[in-house]
Amino acid sequence: MARPRHRTTRLEIIFSRRQALSLAAIAIAWLSTSQMPARGEDELRIITSGNYPPFVYTGPSGTLAGFEIDFTNAVCAVMAVRCQFVEMQFNQTIPALIAGRGDAIVASLSITEERKQLVAFTDRYYRTPIQFVATAGFARAIDDEGLKGLRIGVDRGTTAEAYVRDRFAGSATIVTFPAQSEADQALVDGRVDLVLGDSYAMWQFVKSAAGRGLAEVGGPVYVDQGIGIAVRKADDRLRQKLNLAIARLRLDGTYERINAKYFPFSIY
Repeated sequence: MARPRHRTTRLEIIFSRRQALSLAAIAIAWLSTSQMPARGEDELRIITSGNYPPFVYTGPSGTLAGFEIDFTNAVCAVMAVRCQFVEMQFNQTIPALIAGRGDAIVASLSITEERKQLVAFTDRYYRTPIQFVATAGFARAIDDEGLKGLRIGVDRGTTAEAYVRDRFAGSATIVTFPAQSEADQALVDGRVDLVLGDSYAMWQFVKSAAGRGLAEVGGPVYVDQGIGIAVRKADDRLRQKLNLAIARLRLDGTYERINAKYFPFSIY
């Protein structure tokens, strides 16, 4: 099974060294703020969207689990606040944040220029391309001619939907679903011919029992600037505190431990 591969270039090495210096500076800044609860409160309302394993899903005990849940709880621990998760459909997350139904969004929300018009983002906490999945042996090219007349399933309101509408609306039928898991099930049931989603979620799907007989097709597609935590534009102090917490988790090894729990490779 193909997994996301990352090649390290000389430029990336230089960037990593500079980034390390920046993180050191952030760590110093953290010493003066780490004991201050976010916004003077002891609770942070986190808007998230379930049914997106391995990032967010309902565990055996009936509570939310996954990489983003563990990551967010670690962020809240660093900030000395308690996370209160508010679950909803993905396409409702930004309107809910703007309406004040939560303080931040942690829902694999891609950082895009369009979304920056509505909300403010922290630094990224992971990066992923999007990836097509189809029945193993799918031999058509991933282009207008190859996908002509086929049905592509996507999670509604995502960058994957935006990409297929921009790229294939004139040749394929785009079928949207309220959750990635529903799009995936539609592929299993034969109601769509391909699905497109976050490559790490697609990796998890293909290696699961439900994904038996399916395979990644085409190459990874990069369409955004990474995945960040979203806050209201007026909440810049909260955004800065979240950035400090993310940096702290990366510096002390917590991020790597959470990453390793769900993926055998770095998703940062």
